[in-house]
Amino acid sequence: MSLSNDQQSLTIASAADAWVAVQRARRKPLADPTIASYCDAWRSFAAWAARQDKRAVAEIGVHDLARWIDSLSRKADGTALTYSHGALAICKFLADRGELTCDLALLRMHLRDALPRAPAGRAPDVPDLRRLVGFYDAELPAGEPGTARERERLNGLRNAALLHLLFSTGARISEILALDVADLRDDNGAIAPRTHVVGKGNRRRAVFIRAHAQRAVERYLLARRVSFPKADALLISHGPRGAGGRLNRVAAWAVVTNAAQTLAGQLDADGRSREARLLRETTPHTFRHFVAMWLLNEGAQLSEVAALLGHANTRITEQYYARHTDDRLQELHDQFAPDPDMQSTKSTRRTKGARK
Repeated sequence: MSLSNDQQSLTIASAADAWVAVQRARRKPLADPTIASYCDAWRSFAAWAARQDKRAVAEIGVHDLARWIDSLSRKADGTALTYSHGALAICKFLADRGELTCDLALLRMHLRDALPRAPAGRAPDVPDLRRLVGFYDAELPAGEPGTARERERLNGLRNAALLHLLFSTGARISEILALDVADLRDDNGAIAPRTHVVGKGNRRRAVFIRAHAQRAVERYLLARRVSFPKADALLISHGPRGAGGRLNRVAAWAVVTNAAQTLAGQLDADGRSREARLLRETTPHTFRHFVAMWLLNEGAQLSEVAALLGHANTRITEQYYARHTDDRLQELHDQFAPDPDMQSTKSTRRTKGARK
């Protein structure tokens, strides 16, 4: 097969950039976190391909995605599945442009065979996060602006605001980190009880900020006014590196997991090993599961929970939380379903009453 100059010049490493450019030009592009995730996956594949001495898109073979996935033995199954979605999306883009010379259907088939079997979609067991949310609430003494002591105080206040926002809104960590201060201020300058976030598929929805989260955010913003009066992002780094810049995802995850690990250690010492185990598995996303479970326990409808979580439709929510719904139904059934022993007891009582 003869290749055009464009096909010959397109490298595997540059394919993601071409895909991103087309995505950005679409009327409804994928959300920024999704684009970033797909690019991460493709960089991993490009690095693997380079080790196989493959650098041009035209050199990609039908077994290559599968072999690349097999090489990710140290990655969790969920990560491998996510990577496969991103790499396949870019391969489809290349095939649509006529730049992928191998058969896309065969490529997809071999990839599917290499992937770990995905467990049935279901929400995990979650710990009670009501104690974790207040982990950073104790305010440290103030220091001079720019000192390590003041940075530590601001970090604690920011971390408290982050946990309270996750607990109150059930939003994704990427949605919280994308917020600016102006997004939370109402017309009077106070922290508003609701704001809007942009989630997957660029869908915009309302999230709700309860009083405890409003207080945590206000405390943090008041404290940082002197050191960072012009910072637009709601949650920022306080330095020494990246001071004033938006808090990144890795740092935000560390805020949550460090608190969870510390609290888990305390629970272990108290002999509460199951709670400790669940806490050790806590991530920012666990707050979404906790909020959803709590609302369902309080009688919220799946459609309402879907709207709050930003799911595209209720089918996603129903599929993910089906086990939880079944558990509730079993509890109701155990509590209220008729029992033949109860009927026999009632009949005996009525018979004795009639004889009298």
